[in-house]
Amino acid sequence: MGKKLKNLAVLMTAIDSDSQAKMLEGMQNYCLSHDCNLSVFVWFTGAFEKDKHNLGELNIANLPDLNLFDGVIVVANALHMEVNRRMILDLLKDLTCPVVSIGARLDNCHYIGTDNYNSMRKMVEHFVVDHGLKRIHFVKGIKDNPDAEARYQAYVDVLTENNIPLEKERVTQGDFYITGGELAVNEILSSSLEFPQAVICSNDVMALTVCDSLMEKGYRIPEDIMVSGYDMTVEGINHTPSLTSISSDFAGLGEGACRILLEMAESTDEYIELLLDDIIIYNESCGTNCNHSHKPSHSESAKHINESFTRKLTHHMIQIEKNLMEGENYQDWVNALKTFVVSMNPTEFYCCINEDFEEKNFHTGPILQESMTLEERLAYSKNALVSVVYKDEEFFEKPSFESKYAFDELFEPADKASIYIFSPINYIDRNFGYFVFVNRDLPVHNLLYLSWLINMGDSIENLRKQALLKMAIDELNEMYIKDSLTGSFNRFGLHKYYAEMKDSCLKTRKNLMISFIDLDYLKQINDKFGHEEGDKIIKATAHLLDSVSNQYKVFRYGGDEFLVMGIVDSEDEAILYWNTVSTMRNSYNKSHFAKAEMSFSIGYQVFQITPRTQLEDCIKITDKMMYENKQKKKAARQ
Repeated sequence: MGKKLKNLAVLMTAIDSDSQAKMLEGMQNYCLSHDCNLSVFVWFTGAFEKDKHNLGELNIANLPDLNLFDGVIVVANALHMEVNRRMILDLLKDLTCPVVSIGARLDNCHYIGTDNYNSMRKMVEHFVVDHGLKRIHFVKGIKDNPDAEARYQAYVDVLTENNIPLEKERVTQGDFYITGGELAVNEILSSSLEFPQAVICSNDVMALTVCDSLMEKGYRIPEDIMVSGYDMTVEGINHTPSLTSISSDFAGLGEGACRILLEMAESTDEYIELLLDDIIIYNESCGTNCNHSHKPSHSESAKHINESFTRKLTHHMIQIEKNLMEGENYQDWVNALKTFVVSMNPTEFYCCINEDFEEKNFHTGPILQESMTLEERLAYSKNALVSVVYKDEEFFEKPSFESKYAFDELFEPADKASIYIFSPINYIDRNFGYFVFVNRDLPVHNLLYLSWLINMGDSIENLRKQALLKMAIDELNEMYIKDSLTGSFNRFGLHKYYAEMKDSCLKTRKNLMISFIDLDYLKQINDKFGHEEGDKIIKATAHLLDSVSNQYKVFRYGGDEFLVMGIVDSEDEAILYWNTVSTMRNSYNKSHFAKAEMSFSIGYQVFQITPRTQLEDCIKITDKMMYENKQKKKAARQ
């Protein structure tokens, strides 16, 4: 039966980065050893994001009811953008479970972090004091981010204490991403100031970008200019030259956040704050000749395994993209996804979609879809449908469950704890559902994972737009072959459906009943009651003829002329149809709302269809029969 496990939720972004992967590893190790499931709700956004795409990504945080969890961890990178910060804080304000923030102090939340100020202070002092540099360019992190601001303040204080002028042109407002590093290099190369002796960056991603961009321009590092980062990523260690940086204990931060929630917060109601020490690692990019230069901790075999996995993933991403391009509907998309899942063979995988997914995206017309509000586009449905379940190398069926659980098995008794990673399936700000990877085979520390996610969302959007286009074409076709007054088919529709029925009759050897109908006394009705009543009679006749049986199609041939056409086995079916029409016409004429009497003359015949049978010939025959019947009616009244 298993036992009831505790559950922690994590809100974070960028698990493809080395630092976040290490942090997640620390959380995983602690939770698995303490019988606690870990649910990671992850998105991929940054300061360079477009607003709509950012909302679509961040929306995964709205999926679960966080109060169902025993605690929530918020990672500082989830707060990098102001709109994200406001939304996350809004999510947290009504929580009754404890919350711990990693790297950003938040109201009513416990905190664990590193001493960013003192660590960066030591780094700046290394360049100013140990190297005797005075021209130092600084690349800031995201504006108003607490860690970024602390690192910048250390730079300001060290320069001030050493009587080095603080020059605004030597400070770049970065963003913790490649774009920040590129901006810094552009500003350095276009500046009128003397070329800097060093560039200190607020993280490794920007520092590595600075290194590569400057080396492409012919500058040598560290001979012409020194560079440092912060985070001590694997990319920085393996870079040439290896990057001087500050090593944070990311695994310790992740482990500590879980420990606060599972142990410390349970024993006290007081605010908890933990600070971990950072270590400066001197490598080649600052020119310091240190025997303890930091080297990769992973073995060559581990590196080979990772490279092999990347090649495999790249190959199967190309394969799934081709399969998706050929897909014509959602089931084709599911089949392509299943092929990909089998090839990558994750421990467990689930594709969960909104219960109204197909109706909302493939059956709702263009006008209604385009009029949806932002809230409607982003909303998760009450229940989640599971379209793909892969476990133990097999596919299974799984019932739907309430979306607020994110994944219902989290809250069921189990033999052991697991790690669940939730990623959104979206296109810009249109939400389709989410993927769930269990025990993190594919998503973590994988630069290709984001590309795969974007590809999956884009491919659904492509199918959605194909469906919209088809619906639009169908509507145009309908307008083209329909009479605007009666809703019956017009002459274009007549020729279209005659060709289809003729082909069907030839294949099945059935017959075709064609009838010609002409309203009686329409001119007198218009003169006596007005054209509005005349139009009413025309529409009522069309409705009556069409409502008897879906076996027949009704066509408005002219102003007061109609055709009825349908496939029959024998004339008995035609007789039954017209007897029913006669009865319904009598009922209409007896009704209190009928000012004018409905009367019409008909001529019909059941034709044995051959390849030579022409519609015009059939119409001439039935028109002549109708006219003869009309004349008999006139003679009878005289």
